[in-house]
Amino acid sequence: MKLQEAALLRGWIQGVPWDVLGELYLEDAERVDVMRAVKQLRKTLAVKAGRLGLEADAQLWEQERAYTQDWTQRALRSFSLLNARPDPIPQPDDAIGRWLPADLIARLSAIEAKSLQALADFINRQGGGWWQAVPGLGQQSAEAIHEFFRASEPDLGLKLDLSRRNALATGSQIRSQDIAPLERFAPPAHLAGQDGRNRAPVERCRIEAGNDYEAIVAWLSLWNDGTPTHRAYRKEAERFLLWAVIEQRQALSSLTTPDCAAYRRFLAAPQPAERWIGKPAPRWSGQWRPFKGPLKPSSIRQSEVILSALCEWLVGQRYLDSNPFIGLSTQAFGRRNPGADRALSPALWHQVQAFAVTRVSDSTLTDSQRALYRRTSFVLTFAYATGLRLQELVNATVGDLKQVSTPIGEQWWLEVLGKGNKYREVPISPALLASINGHLQDRGLKSVGYITADTPIIGKLRGEAKAVISASGLYQTLKGFFQEAAEALAPDDPLAAERLRQASTHWLRHTHGSHAVAQGVPLAIVRDNLGHSNIATTSIYVHTDRDERYQAMLELGKK
Repeated sequence: MKLQEAALLRGWIQGVPWDVLGELYLEDAERVDVMRAVKQLRKTLAVKAGRLGLEADAQLWEQERAYTQDWTQRALRSFSLLNARPDPIPQPDDAIGRWLPADLIARLSAIEAKSLQALADFINRQGGGWWQAVPGLGQQSAEAIHEFFRASEPDLGLKLDLSRRNALATGSQIRSQDIAPLERFAPPAHLAGQDGRNRAPVERCRIEAGNDYEAIVAWLSLWNDGTPTHRAYRKEAERFLLWAVIEQRQALSSLTTPDCAAYRRFLAAPQPAERWIGKPAPRWSGQWRPFKGPLKPSSIRQSEVILSALCEWLVGQRYLDSNPFIGLSTQAFGRRNPGADRALSPALWHQVQAFAVTRVSDSTLTDSQRALYRRTSFVLTFAYATGLRLQELVNATVGDLKQVSTPIGEQWWLEVLGKGNKYREVPISPALLASINGHLQDRGLKSVGYITADTPIIGKLRGEAKAVISASGLYQTLKGFFQEAAEALAPDDPLAAERLRQASTHWLRHTHGSHAVAQGVPLAIVRDNLGHSNIATTSIYVHTDRDERYQAMLELGKK
């Protein structure tokens, strides 16, 4: 520990006031910054004590300060002892519990990797998607483990090989010839696709794929694991492969256009239902099923678009001879205006905002509960004002905000890397910038311009400043809020409440587009703000013709 850090911690132990500590040791840092620095030093000492097997010392630093002479003496002795001891160096045969957080240890128990060497061996057998083989372990937790091995490599001598992306089906994973996720599905050898009737000559193939599973994995490797696009494309390819083998008794690379037409009908009513449909369950669970129910026409159309793109790519890579979806007849899918149908009306949007205000100011709630509602209120404002997608919301950082000087004054813009790696800029009004600063201050942080660029704009209220809220976490937070608002609205307006129960994060994007067009914002501007490739996509928010027809019929009834 550096001399200045040691002096700061000794001062804290001895009860020196926060502002004095900041003045003496942290260049007049604000109180919250001093508190955060001390907390991090305490955490460092607790971890070091645990790794040295000094459990009593670890507990001392994990607990809050006690204002007694006995505690002060104990803390000073413990600090001197730990500061004098060299940092422990990880060894391959060390138990993983000595070096990784307890919550990760509990999840890793499923693979019985007791030592760092055993864990590294497991990861290297599985490849880049190894964490998908561990029940309850997510990609963010896996990245923390990767970072530990990277930082410890010089001392530990263990290197992770994450380059292989098709190793999900090896190692300890159980392969199944029945319904199972893509990484665990093992079709019979004669249906795996080595000799598919639609295969192009093997010697011309441009990818290392000997069967249909490997061809799908090669296609999925074009997108990063864990992204919404990767998950959506995997889901469609997975369903198609399972159906081909289990229901059609054919390899995917043997399917014809009539087979694709049969698959279209299957998506509208997956049968037998008990085999294909089930409640949401983890991918490792035996209760996992590919469908939650029959697909709507618009979802069927989306599935066909994705699968046609898959087959077209495989044709281009000379794995398939032709794309069986090309000859499929077109059908009218979905409603005329799905975007507008998933937008909140101005009146309902104002009711949602008003409900958020009542929760923020509710004196019966605890301070932490009101803080959570303040964050939700900010997210509503930020999402509505920018029209960002869910993943774009959680990815947005303070560094993405750029100030531009123009002849008409200072402007703020948010740089967004959106769907398909397309870059766009979204205008940020002074009022929205003030809301962003308010949320940052609610998290104990400084305003834009005085904080590190990688700080997330939407973040957790507790923990590190850079703690990112996950896309699923944000989705569930807003979904729960909409449900709560619907219950409050139900006694006075049950129809509006029922509509609000259907709302999700993406409805805020549609609400942004629908309200902007209704207020006269040119379609080209709305298109650019939302990141649409084609203005035809943006035109779903234009419903003037329908409004005029409705108004005309009202006038007819008056005559």
